Amino acid sequence: MKDKEFEPEKSLKEGEEKYRHWFEDDLTGDFIATLDGRLLQCNQSFVEIYGFEDQGQALDFNITHFNPADWAELIDRLKKEGKIRGHQSQHITPTKEKIHVVSNLVGVFNDSNELVQVKGYTFDDTERKMAELSLKESEKKYRLLFNEDLTGDFIATPEGKILECNPAFAAIYGFKDCTSALEWNISESNPFDWPFLMTRLKKERKILGYQSWQRKSDGLRIHVVANLMGIFDDSGELVQLKGYVFDDSDRKLTEQELIHSHKQTTEILNSIQDGFVALNHYWQFIFANKRAAEYVKVDPEDLMGQNIWEMFPRLIGTKQEEIFRKVMDEEELQEFEAQGIYNPDLYFKFIVYPFSDGISILYIEKVV
Repeated sequence: MKDKEFEPEKSLKEGEEKYRHWFEDDLTGDFIATLDGRLLQCNQSFVEIYGFEDQGQALDFNITHFNPADWAELIDRLKKEGKIRGHQSQHITPTKEKIHVVSNLVGVFNDSNELVQVKGYTFDDTERKMAELSLKESEKKYRLLFNEDLTGDFIATPEGKILECNPAFAAIYGFKDCTSALEWNISESNPFDWPFLMTRLKKERKILGYQSWQRKSDGLRIHVVANLMGIFDDSGELVQLKGYVFDDSDRKLTEQELIHSHKQTTEILNSIQDGFVALNHYWQFIFANKRAAEYVKVDPEDLMGQNIWEMFPRLIGTKQEEIFRKVMDEEELQEFEAQGIYNPDLYFKFIVYPFSDGISILYIEKVV
C-alpha cells in the first residue's frame, strides 16, 4: 500500500530529473531571468557562450549588461507579444568580447497577466554572422568593381536575354541605363553572329578576343572585342553566359583607314613606270614597287627586310653607294645619274630623298 502511495511522487521526481538533464545538456544557452535582468537559473551552455567561469559566477551577473537598450526593448515586446522568435542582437560579454546571438524568448505571466519572468534560449551565432558580413562586404566590393568596370560586363541566357549588366555595357550599346538594357536581347546586336557564338561556347566553353561588327540599340554600327564564358548545369547544358565587351570602334576604324591608305599608296607607287624603293637606317628594304623588283628580277615581297649591300654586293664601291650613304648621313636630297649595275645597257637618273626612317630612291630609266 505504501509503495502505491509513493508512485506519484517517484514519477514526479523522474520527470523532474529528465527535464533537468535536457536543460543541462542543451547546446543552446538556456536561462530564466527577472524583468530587471537578474539571472535565476542558467545551464552550462549559457555559461560557455558568455565566457563565465561557472554557473555561480553567471548567476551573480545581470543579463541587462549584455545590451541594456536591447533588453528594455525585449521586455516591452514580451509584455505585448508573449514570445519572441529568432531575435538577433549583439552582446558584450563580461570579458568585453562582442558576440552575435540569436534568441527565442518566452514570457512568464502571473494570474493577473503581468509579466514576471523571462525564459530564454540563446545561440551563439557569431561565426555565421561574421561570415555573412564578410560575404556582404565581398559582394559590395565586387559589385563596385562590376559597376565601375569600363568593360561592358553582362550575364545572359543562350537565347540572348540579358539577366544582368553594368553601366558600361548600357553605354556601349546606347542605353541610358541598365534597366533599359535589361529589356533588350543582345542577339539583336548581330543576329547572324549570335547562333555561331553559342555553338562555339557549347564546344569550347569560353571564347577569348572575339571581334565582331554589331548594331547598337539605335542602329549605329560598332566594332567590339568580347570575352565570353559559358555557365553549364550538372548535365553539361549551357544555361547562361558571362560576357566582357570592349568598344573597339575607334581603333578598328583607324586600322581600316591605315590599311586603305597603305593600299592606296602602294597602288600609286606601283603605277609609277620607274623604280622606287625605300630603305630604313639599317639599309633594309621596307618598300619596293613592282618596277624596281623587275629590274633585279625578283618579287617585291622577296626584297622586304633584306639588306641592300648583302643582297646586291656589286653596289659596294659605286657612285650609288656613295650618294645613298651621303643622303642617309646628311639628310639632304641628292640627284645623280649612273649606269645600271646589273644591266650595263641601262642608264638611270637617281633622285634620293631623306625621311625620318631612312631614305627613298626613285630611279628613272634614261634613253641613251
